[in-house]
Amino acid sequence: MKINIPSISSGHRKARRAVGLLLLCALIPGEALACACGCSVFDVGSTTLLPKEGDHGGSVYFEWDHSDQNRSWNGTSKLPADGMADKRITTDWYVVGLNYMFNRDWGMSVRIPTANRAFTTDNGFGTDPYVADVQTNHASVLGDIELTGMYTGLSKDMSKGLIFGVKLPTGDYTVANFDRDTQVGTGSTDLILGGFWRGMITGDNAWQYFSQIKYVQPILTSATLNDQGVMADYRPGASVDAAAGITYNNLYHVGPFDKVAPLLQVIASHKGHDSGLASDPDNTGYDRIFISPGIDFTKVIDDAHNRTFKLYGDIEIPVYQYTRGNQLVAPYLAKIVAGYTF
Repeated sequence: MKINIPSISSGHRKARRAVGLLLLCALIPGEALACACGCSVFDVGSTTLLPKEGDHGGSVYFEWDHSDQNRSWNGTSKLPADGMADKRITTDWYVVGLNYMFNRDWGMSVRIPTANRAFTTDNGFGTDPYVADVQTNHASVLGDIELTGMYTGLSKDMSKGLIFGVKLPTGDYTVANFDRDTQVGTGSTDLILGGFWRGMITGDNAWQYFSQIKYVQPILTSATLNDQGVMADYRPGASVDAAAGITYNNLYHVGPFDKVAPLLQVIASHKGHDSGLASDPDNTGYDRIFISPGIDFTKVIDDAHNRTFKLYGDIEIPVYQYTRGNQLVAPYLAKIVAGYTF
């Protein structure tokens, strides 16, 4: 998702043909059974997601996302450090992706994530007499693969489009000592729907705006054996993520790069609470708003064949967080993407 700063003016087309990279994500709130879902927030934001007029061909990319959920939270307030059993969830996502535009109307994306996750919890929390039993469990497993399509035929300059696809239950959701809402995989097949709209703020193409929205709805779910040996189902809550921002598009020949494009965006997320016997509905679900500055670097490798190298990074800082019940939240989310267009 994060390796293309689209240009509306035809004079800039050869320098940037990357199809936007639909990223995966990393975590968000966790609760007394610490929720670590909410990946779709990384799939919106920045003009690097959006194709531009004349795009065709593809791009490959590697993405790193990081989150450290180390703050106990309830509603809109911080909890004391000893206020809940779960203490910390640290996750690094590593994503390999491919995007391809078949023509000006149709494109597709494949995203394959893996994750390294550390989950720290106090198993002695709530016992009487209290005896601390803090343990950290680790998971390094495949995540849920996403397959999405893109339709950009709503306008001649490809500035409006629709995104649709599925998230597959390929991620591991049976790692020992992890609850269902702290597993890397959700075990669900999800429907993905979204759209985008971008345009110029100034006639010289220097300032552009963009907006995006993504909806994720679980449609098929799975069950696992609980501690009592009973098959317990788990359905993650549906989520909506939206972003709006501006980018400055006219910084050329900065250091070794042919173009540098800073941006600023606002990202809003809503996730419903989980359901099912294996869930904790009273401590899952949230609403959040992030401010996210970012920057995109472009280096032309082969101008004749429109091949470029892209490097993108941003940081997402929460300015509002509401959690349903007790959850773990991160003070920031970080992302770096490197991609090559062909």
